Amino acid sequence: MRDRSSRGRDALGASGRLGVDSVVLAALLVTLAVLQQVLGRGSTGTLLVFGLVEALAALVAGVTYAWVSRNVTAGWTRRPRLLFSAACLCWGSGQGIFAVQDVLHLRVGTTNWADVPFLAFSALSVGSALVHLRGRVRSRAGIRAAIDGSLVGLSLLTVLWVLWLGSAVRGSGQSLHELAVPLAYPVFDVVFVTVTLISILRAGLTLPGVLLLVGGGVFAFADATYFYGLLRGGFETGGPADVGWIVGFGLFTLAARYRRTTRDPGRPPSAGSWGWLVPYFALVPATAFAAIRLWSSTDRFVLALLLTIAVLVVVRQFLALQDHRVLLATAERQRRQLDLMAHVDPLTGLENRRRFSDRIGEAVRESLVTGVPVVVAFVDLDGFKAVNDTFGHAAGDELLRGVAERLRGCVREGDCAARWGGDEFAVLVTEPGLEAGDVSERLRRALLEPFLLAGRPLTATASIGAVREDPFRLAAALPASCTDEVGGLVETLLAAADAQMYRVKKARRGSVRVES
Repeated sequence: MRDRSSRGRDALGASGRLGVDSVVLAALLVTLAVLQQVLGRGSTGTLLVFGLVEALAALVAGVTYAWVSRNVTAGWTRRPRLLFSAACLCWGSGQGIFAVQDVLHLRVGTTNWADVPFLAFSALSVGSALVHLRGRVRSRAGIRAAIDGSLVGLSLLTVLWVLWLGSAVRGSGQSLHELAVPLAYPVFDVVFVTVTLISILRAGLTLPGVLLLVGGGVFAFADATYFYGLLRGGFETGGPADVGWIVGFGLFTLAARYRRTTRDPGRPPSAGSWGWLVPYFALVPATAFAAIRLWSSTDRFVLALLLTIAVLVVVRQFLALQDHRVLLATAERQRRQLDLMAHVDPLTGLENRRRFSDRIGEAVRESLVTGVPVVVAFVDLDGFKAVNDTFGHAAGDELLRGVAERLRGCVREGDCAARWGGDEFAVLVTEPGLEAGDVSERLRRALLEPFLLAGRPLTATASIGAVREDPFRLAAALPASCTDEVGGLVETLLAAADAQMYRVKKARRGSVRVES
């Protein structure tokens, strides 16, 4: 087991690696800035350098995630890494296509073939975050997280559309259909960031999670800047968007490297996680802005966004309701199991001593109302130690289970047969007109037939003591100091039955014998 000093050295080593990687990333950005100043923004050299660096950054991130997943055996941690690796590789290939078009000045319009792998990156990155969340919390939270992310993205889009984006699109001279693909990138990014944030809130805080969260936020900023550039007439390589993409993939790579070289136990989730509140912080202002816009003018895009948000909210609440129903059913099942463990003898399946005392208390209360006496009997197997010594404890347990099954068949559904302890059983009978002797005889006859143990028949006898008492007579005989009448009557009945059983045992020495 590793001591505190070794864990401290690992933590310092991880911090050192993180610091070195951050310095390398910063040096790369500075180098790019210098090259852009030397070559000139928009020059062929600048376009080529930025295109290659961005593609390499994505490919490095993808290869790193694929590499670190080699030694991961758990599927719920391996699958999201492989998905994210594929996402980064897709983006890298798309950036390669984009760079060729950029250098050769072949880019026309707002969409081109490079958007296919870019969209694949968006979809795969969100899928990776969902699979990771599903594995961490072991529930259907992944589906709700996808809905939450969509709600946040659509809510932010609604607010931006009302405040600025709607007028900017109309002023750009381009249709919303032409801008749909570039607009999808930041929306997907918001979904990724939201799912990652929910994963951190629900499953525990880790440094890789924080790096992914920050990287996703930087990526969302870069994609939003790219979309804004298209609105203004065209995107120009070498600006903040390119820096954001490089920094984003750099942070993704750091997250992968940290996972590989350190052991971070994380912070366990709290029972009162705030993750479920995340979408509502965006829903409230989005609904307010949408209502204001629709009150003052007709905006079909806002109406479509609002209807989509409403449908997602209904689906989310339905899933939450289903989860609550499952949770309540699970809690009720566990409660019944605990109640069973607390009141049932695990060996014989009969009620245990505690539950038998409760049942006598219930019978005594009813008897005090009806005046019908109850019968309590104790059954003590004779010579049970000889069974354990001769055949072994497994055979003794089998005999106890056989006796329990026969005693259970001697009582009605409303009565009770219980294991009092060891080789001693107790029986409660509330059948009107039944005498104590009748109960003793019924129990004795139930045990006459031999039990088959270790392949040989074994006849067991038992000392049975049964009492039938008038509850009113017993209550009158209780001492004046007794404050619990029912409890006093229960103790009196149990003591009388126990004493009767020992008198029977002393008068006749039963035995256990083996018949050949």
